Amino acid sequence: MLQVCIRVRPLLKHEKNAQWFVNKNNINSSNKSFTFDQVECETRTQTLYNKIAKQNVKKALNGYHTTIMCYGQTTSGKTFTTLGTHDNPGILPCALRDVFLDDNVKCSIQYVQIYNEVIDDLLDPKCTSLQIINDQKWGTSLQLKQTPVKSFDQAIELLNEGEERRIYRETQIHDKSSRSHTIFRIFIENGSRYSCLNIVDLAGSERVSSENDINHETGYINKSLLALTNVINQLTEQKQQHISYRDSKLTRLLQNSLGGNSITVLICCISPGNNTQTLSTLQFAQRAKIVKNTPIINGEKQTQELQDQQFQSSSYSNFNIFTYAQSQKQSSKNSFQAFIKLEQKYQKKYCELLQQYYKELNKLQINEQDLQDVISILERNILTQLEEMKQSISDTNNEDQQYKLLIWGSGQDGRLGLGDEKTCKIPTEISNYKFSQVSCGFHHTLAICNGCIYAWGRGQKGQLGLGNFETILSPTKIDNLKNATQIACGWQHSLAICDGNLYTWGCGDDGQLGNGDCQSINQPIAIQEDVEFIYAGHSQSGFMKEGMLYTFGNNQDGRCMIDSLGILTEPEQVPLNDIKSVSLGVSHMGVVTNDGCVYMAGTSIDGQLGTFSTDDEVATWFTQLDKFNSSNRAQQIQCGDSFTLVLNTKGIIYAFGKGSFKRLGLSTTDNIYEPTPLPIQGDMIYAGCRHACSITKNGQAYMWGFNFHNQLGLGQDDLDQEPILLKINNIKQMSLGYFHSAALVSN
Repeated sequence: MLQVCIRVRPLLKHEKNAQWFVNKNNINSSNKSFTFDQVECETRTQTLYNKIAKQNVKKALNGYHTTIMCYGQTTSGKTFTTLGTHDNPGILPCALRDVFLDDNVKCSIQYVQIYNEVIDDLLDPKCTSLQIINDQKWGTSLQLKQTPVKSFDQAIELLNEGEERRIYRETQIHDKSSRSHTIFRIFIENGSRYSCLNIVDLAGSERVSSENDINHETGYINKSLLALTNVINQLTEQKQQHISYRDSKLTRLLQNSLGGNSITVLICCISPGNNTQTLSTLQFAQRAKIVKNTPIINGEKQTQELQDQQFQSSSYSNFNIFTYAQSQKQSSKNSFQAFIKLEQKYQKKYCELLQQYYKELNKLQINEQDLQDVISILERNILTQLEEMKQSISDTNNEDQQYKLLIWGSGQDGRLGLGDEKTCKIPTEISNYKFSQVSCGFHHTLAICNGCIYAWGRGQKGQLGLGNFETILSPTKIDNLKNATQIACGWQHSLAICDGNLYTWGCGDDGQLGNGDCQSINQPIAIQEDVEFIYAGHSQSGFMKEGMLYTFGNNQDGRCMIDSLGILTEPEQVPLNDIKSVSLGVSHMGVVTNDGCVYMAGTSIDGQLGTFSTDDEVATWFTQLDKFNSSNRAQQIQCGDSFTLVLNTKGIIYAFGKGSFKRLGLSTTDNIYEPTPLPIQGDMIYAGCRHACSITKNGQAYMWGFNFHNQLGLGQDDLDQEPILLKINNIKQMSLGYFHSAALVSN
């Protein structure tokens, strides 16, 4: 991913009050909150360079293309950060100093500006209107000679010479505003390795003023920055579509730095005294940090024969999932078909990875050692995905087995499926059935038995899928759905995967059925093919397809992780990939990626996003939690009614959000605004609306939270509880609704 750093400059004299405030790595205004890996305030540029740029300049010396780019509004401090002063040197002089510390390095430079969509050479006034070309060695480049430099002093002299030719002008808000984008390119050759180090100072966006806007400068600047934003947005969407690099000279020249073979660092400079422009910059930065580049060492080119040998060697270690599946003693036809699909999916993914690396290696010049490093990365990626596939087989195996279903809590509207509306204080078995999966909604329940879906409970919005709006007290089969593999219940709507297709039914008031309107329906309708996983929240839904997450429904507060707030009547793709766990709550959602990171979206007033807020209107469509990273890897997330649980790879459970009814599993009922460990550990976690549970490796469950309706199954009427052991063993799966709970248990 792009490295993104936020630099906050001090208030200027005419800026009376700050509108943005920094708290560690959080930036907050009265109604917005952002979190980044690096936020610098009152930091000398030299210190900033040492923190985020120095290590990447060293990588450039070792053969990695590298770009360091300063972005922000006019007067935010971009040029100061790039160039600095004699006493406080900027990123560019510091980078040049480190480059020339290595006596073995050969360097040459280019210094150009993009002014009104025309590229000019700042080192030679005669070289204007430069053309962009594709260079086999350097990638997207310019039809311009490189100027050799042998020392730091010579490079600084050329930098100063170029600065004298750069276009600055007085504007309404700045007495010396840069009116062009500049790119200082350092071409490095170090033995057999080579790289290009780009230092980019972007012109600042501002409002167009017809009085002082000579030659429509501001319009050109804003247009190119808009093109840059569009490219970033397209890259984060991860769709198979055309990326519009050619919409501006800026994005075309930086094409390799945006989603290509480059290490890219983005320094976003902001003003604490400007609300609108700073918000725009932070939103841009939030998106940019999701972009993934594929930097590879550039060196000596290998022969085609050697590349073929390396790839052939890696292919020998390819594990055959179909063989693994056959070794498992499965007899179910559904399981066998599931294994076939897993085998096909794995082989397809393996080929895609192989083709991707093969394509990249053909374009690059890489020596034998570097090639081996790349192959090692490829093999590690494949082994990681292999383990996930094997786990999927195990999960499929478990899902296909039939277990007895225990259920408890409020029986009103028949949601317990026991033939009446009585409350059950302790777990009670639904006799005459064995199920492979169960899902509890607010007022209804679904379960799978031999590939068929059974429904019971309240049906006034059609959520039972039985073709009517009646209340059903006992399990009743949905006749037109067969070969079901997954089910999910929301507030008053339902989802299921049957034969790989996604079906939805029930309440559609907020677009949560994903069929293009807001109508409720009482029979399942198919809305997507080849769906892998499904998720249901209060009034929003989601599914995984081809490794990507799609959401739809109520997005008034950003809870669908989509930046266009409102009602989403059709699925939209979430700007994340490599996803491991997803959960949709009442007014928020969370995602865990395979690298162990956690991303949140939705309402944050009670702390359920892991951030502090004092405004009940606060909504966030995307934020990342600092707590979870490569050193503290998350593996599962669960979202309830204004609270969140996260389970890490060591079995530690973290809770945050609303604390009433002890739904967090802590001794306090206060709201918790950052992930806090629970006194118990677990192997799997589940969240209902106001209660939760953890399952241990040996199949036992700890329950906690709201117990007014006896949904904890403890046989006692206490209103709320801290974690307490449930008297059930051999639990395979659980589901928690609002008023009731259920567990699948083996004999």
